[in-house]
Amino acid sequence: MPGWSLVNSSPAEGRTFRRPLGISEAAFQWDCVFNGTANTIQHIQLRLLNQTDAYIFSESNITRTWVSAKRRYPLLGARVEVVNEEPHFTVQEHRLGGLNPNEVVFGEVSSAEEVERRVFQIMDGPPLSLSPDNLLARIYIFRETDRTDVIHMVTVIAHCITDAAGTYSFLRCFLDTLSSRSELPISDLEQRLAMVVAPADLRPEPSLSPARQRWRHAIGRAIHQVKTAKRQGGYTLPCRLTRSTSRVPALARVRSLGLSRDQTTAIMTNCRLNNITFGNAFLPLAQVAMTRVLYRRYLRGEIDEEEWQHRKKQPYISEGPFNLRSYLDKQWFHKGGAGEFIISSSNFFYHLPFMTLGVTAQQRRDEIILSNGAPPFANLLTFSRFLHRVGMVKQQISNFLSHPLLYEMSSPLERLERTRTGALEWSKNVEGRTTADDAEVLALADFPGTVVAHGGSSTGDIDQILPGEYPLRSTNPLSPRSNIPHPAKAGYAIPEIPDTTEDEPKIVVEDSRALLHARPAELYLGAATRHKQLDVHAFYDENVFEEAVVREWLDEVKDAAMWYLRSITCC
Repeated sequence: MPGWSLVNSSPAEGRTFRRPLGISEAAFQWDCVFNGTANTIQHIQLRLLNQTDAYIFSESNITRTWVSAKRRYPLLGARVEVVNEEPHFTVQEHRLGGLNPNEVVFGEVSSAEEVERRVFQIMDGPPLSLSPDNLLARIYIFRETDRTDVIHMVTVIAHCITDAAGTYSFLRCFLDTLSSRSELPISDLEQRLAMVVAPADLRPEPSLSPARQRWRHAIGRAIHQVKTAKRQGGYTLPCRLTRSTSRVPALARVRSLGLSRDQTTAIMTNCRLNNITFGNAFLPLAQVAMTRVLYRRYLRGEIDEEEWQHRKKQPYISEGPFNLRSYLDKQWFHKGGAGEFIISSSNFFYHLPFMTLGVTAQQRRDEIILSNGAPPFANLLTFSRFLHRVGMVKQQISNFLSHPLLYEMSSPLERLERTRTGALEWSKNVEGRTTADDAEVLALADFPGTVVAHGGSSTGDIDQILPGEYPLRSTNPLSPRSNIPHPAKAGYAIPEIPDTTEDEPKIVVEDSRALLHARPAELYLGAATRHKQLDVHAFYDENVFEEAVVREWLDEVKDAAMWYLRSITCC
């Protein structure tokens, strides 16, 4: 077990294992310390298909399922402890085998709307890491008083132990176990821990000599530093940034906007016709949408000429996560590493040219044609230029992912230092001596460092990674009872023949929603398709970005998607 050490063993409490956090794990742990920043929250609404299966939603069955999931994914029950001034994961066998205080919380609600309010109360409440129980994961179960066949499941998980791939593996496991009468075998704790080592112990070139590995890391870091130094300028939505913003916990909020099935089908069809994905198109759509938001304020006089001229010259910089798993140890990946409950992702910066002004760049203000207070899309970015920018995104991703030093360039040392500094500065002012109003609002030209327009990603079709019916049918390769191997089937042994005894669905996912606790000053744009409907959402810090501005931007993103991808089917 690379990294893990047995530190204690007793007949009463079993074994205790410990390992240091990797760089990305430590960075997200400091986020967690900073008032729960970057915690991931999943809200899933479940419905029974038959009232004779009411036991499925009983407290005892939910508790059984949680304990089973912890034994299969031991980081769910881990704690972070500081040893020799360095953070370590500590996994105690006895904590995995039973229910610990405040791991599962039950409650009642009068409606789905009340659940939404509870979710935001959870987001605004004390972080997991500062609770007396020192938890890294917790689950809330809310029952609607007038619907006995429905429960709402809300999971809160620290980002230092999982990413999107790991979270969806846990959710599939939990829902499948919840709705199944049989308990599938779980490997010994040492075997499970061997699959959740730090990414550094899964590096793709383990056969290289230590000297060769050091050389690769040095070159990769040098390339990363050069790229970082070249990343200058940028712009974002109108916002309220102060010099104390990085020390003030974000007021995490989310706005969502859905498209109909017909609209979604048309958009995805046009993406295929133009040989692009919605993920490729996402950034150019967001950029031209932001241009309309900014143009509207410039024409109303809310952005002065000096700021407008500055913004016009800035590049559009966006940051997004990418899954690092397929670039790590291949044997680990195919044994379930593709879906293992661990964080194994990194970040990538996208660059697009200056603001999309199109023909308006050469026009006087009184010559500009307006549509709903801003120039129409056709005058800001033609369809051919839109496809050109989509191509730029595709090329940047291709160049990055095909680089021979991809793994070495993905080390998040700068982010570790940034999150550590932010958490420590916040800790000094946790008594309330620093607030969001203690400094003058900065002009865009005075923003420190690179100005990222927004973070974000397109998750794709959620139905493919979180199916809507459970138990999973044995014909689905992701089912633990399927004999079809799948690299994302983490924590399960592959049976020799499919087990069809649990093929009848008992519960359905009526709705699911992923939430992210934003960092200070963060604006994160996401998109996902569920039940054949596209949803666009923004997670943001309301201390910095106004809700009305974010809502306006989302409306423009939707309108841009409709204009560029719904009706135009070729270039």
